[in-house]
Amino acid sequence: MKAHPFNWFATIIAVIAVSIWLFTSYGKIHSKHLTEATISEKTHEEDEYYIKVDGKKIKVKDSSTWMVLEAGENYELTYEWYGINKPYVKEINQAHDEDQIGGGH
Repeated sequence: MKAHPFNWFATIIAVIAVSIWLFTSYGKIHSKHLTEATISEKTHEEDEYYIKVDGKKIKVKDSSTWMVLEAGENYELTYEWYGINKPYVKEINQAHDEDQIGGGH
C-alpha cells in the first residue's frame, strides 16, 4: 500500500503543533512582576500557604514569609508558574521599600 502525501504532511504538522504546545506549557517558566500588588486575602490549607492578588491564588512556599504578609497591604511581587503547577511567589518586597521581606532566591 502506498501512503498518501497528505497523510505525511498532516502528521508532520500535528507533531510540530503538539511539540510547540508542550514546550510553551511545560518547558517554559512563565513569570509575572507586579509593582503595586495588593493582597486581598491570605489562606492556609494543610501545609500550604496562599495569598490572593488580583483575584489570582498564589502559593507562598515559606510559611515565615506568609506570616509577615498582611492583607490589604501593597507589595512588589514576582511570581512564576509552569505546566499545571500552581503559581508561586518567587520574590516579594514591600512596595517602595528597598529591604527585602523574603521569598527571593
